[in-house]
Amino acid sequence: MSPAFPLIVALGTILILVVFIAVGVWVALDARARGDSHPLFWAVFAPLSGVLLLYYVGWWRRKHDREQPPSRREQYAAVVAVAGVGGFLVSAVVLPPDPISQMLYWPVAFAVCLPVAYWLIGRRQSTSQLTS
Repeated sequence: MSPAFPLIVALGTILILVVFIAVGVWVALDARARGDSHPLFWAVFAPLSGVLLLYYVGWWRRKHDREQPPSRREQYAAVVAVAGVGGFLVSAVVLPPDPISQMLYWPVAFAVCLPVAYWLIGRRQSTSQLTS
């Protein structure tokens, strides 16, 4: 085993926590901007349950209009959340189904997905500002 292995595992673990927190922050800020009375419910349970997160993104957000534009903090949380989920999906599809391989290469996939997510979120915000 390489001496860098514990460092890589620690980096992957910290990255998982950062992505979970970013998803929770983004969901809470988005739910609050859409007038939900319990955004902390979404912030806690949406990252823990993929089904609840899909429900929030796929159905709940579409039924509730925003009352205020997204803040910069919300945009940054969305970038980290999209890059984290995108990096996980890319590494899950490309790599063998081995947890060690996932832990080693997911931070790399996250780093590659980060500028793409920044571009996507920034592009989405600029087009939504043009239409409103």
